[in-house]
Order: sequence, then structure tokens, then C-alpha cells
Amino acid sequence: MKNVLFTLIISFLFLGTLQSQRNYIEYYQLIEKVKFNKKGDSAIFDLKKAFASVDYIHIENLKLGKKIARKNNDKELLRYCKAELAKSKDNLNQDLKSKLDSIGEEDQRVRGRKYSKAKNYCYRHLTDSTFEYSGKELLKSQQLMREWWSVDSSNVEYIKYIISKYGYPSEQLVGRKTNRSVGIILLHYDKDTANHIMGEDLKRALVAGKIDPKTYAWIIDRHLMYAGKPQKFYSIPNPWNKMSEEKKMEYNKNRHAIGLKSLDEIKIIVRGNRTIVK
Repeated sequence: MKNVLFTLIISFLFLGTLQSQRNYIEYYQLIEKVKFNKKGDSAIFDLKKAFASVDYIHIENLKLGKKIARKNNDKELLRYCKAELAKSKDNLNQDLKSKLDSIGEEDQRVRGRKYSKAKNYCYRHLTDSTFEYSGKELLKSQQLMREWWSVDSSNVEYIKYIISKYGYPSEQLVGRKTNRSVGIILLHYDKDTANHIMGEDLKRALVAGKIDPKTYAWIIDRHLMYAGKPQKFYSIPNPWNKMSEEKKMEYNKNRHAIGLKSLDEIKIIVRGNRTIVK
């Protein structure tokens, strides 16, 4: 793969661009730069530099490459992206993917309506002294919550085992959808309020391109919030309040360090009671 890509960009980059040690942070930073400015030679140069700096290019960025190639009439880049996308599923570990998909389904099952209702019921019982609860309904709700916590704990223990055996389940190993499902499972494990269980593994996965910056930031920030601590990357606008310039600079420094766009560049979408960052 590297030889093909080097041939593609040799006229644009110095030999030193092909680093012996792959760190995906610069790759993510360059991709965000390209997303901000999709036209012209600089976009093509930055995109090819990003592609040349890593061993695996993520599917969404290959799709971005197709768009950039079409906008700038770069037929060689377009052919390359199409070819890489066509073979993106060739080397997946299908057995591991199937097992992770199974626990992903369990993660979603215990977040169905009856479990959410049980969570709210238990919460009201604990926090609202005026709440007139039914002992039978409370017992049922508590049983559902114990099942929920048991599934979360079991899922995380399995992912820890997989990491010890295969490394973090990357897109390259299990595909884009399953990779994201693993991130959601870890995001949902709210008992890890200090990010002790997955913290170091997640850092290594981020630098190796196995977890994307947005998912990484969500996990870290959500667990900090559940511990009553301030976010590190402000990836969860809860709520989206005004902040001092000093605080914004701190957030932006942390965001840039992992390859996220700045707070000034993100797009906030409010749908119902959900706030979405893009």
C-alpha cells in the first residue's frame, strides 16, 4: 500500500514525509484542515500528506479524498481512493467482528425503553421525597437496572480481553461500524468515572489511529462529567454556555492536541432535547 501511495505523491512531498513511526495525530489535524478548505492545490497537498503519513487510511477519509479529487480534477487521487475503498473489507477479522457485534447488540438492548423507564423510576425514588412509588414497580425497576449494569460490566471486560489479545478493535481489524460500536460501549460505561479502566489503552489507540478523536473525547469527557469534573475537550455541550477566552483557549489546545477542530469551527445542531456537535 505504501509503495503505491508513495508513487502517487512523490512529486508533491519530500521523502522525509514518510515517517518510520506512525502517529495519527498529525493525520487527523491535516484532515480537519482539508475539511475546512476543500478546494485548491493546498487541499490536495495536505490530503496527500495526511495519507502518506500513516499505514491505514480510514474509510470516511478515503470518501473525503474522492470528493476532493473530483472538486480538483485529480484523476490519479480519485483512482487511488476508489481502489482502496474497494478492498477495505478484504482483511477484516470476521469472527472477532461477529462477536463484537453481538455485545454491541446487548449494549443497545439494555438501553431500550423499559430499561430507560426503570432507570428514571429508580432515580425518582432516590431523589424525590414526594414520589409515591410502588414497591412492586420499584423491585422490578431495580432488577432491570442490575441487569443493565451486569451487561455493561461484562461487555467492558470482554473488550479489555480483546485489547489484550488483538489490540484495540480498529476499523482495519473489524470494520467501521463495529469499531464505532466498541466506542459506544465504552462511552456507556459510566461507572468508569475516573477513566481508569480504558484510559491508557484509549490513548495508545488514538495515537495508533484505532479510535477516532471524536469518540475518544466523548468517552473521556462523559466519564469526567459523571464524576462531577469539568470536561477536557468540551465535546459534550451540556449546556452550550458562554465561556471565557482563557477557557476556550484551554479547550482548543486540548482539542488540537488530539486532532479535533476548534470550538469556533464546530457546528451545533439542536434536535428536540439533544445537542449534536459536528
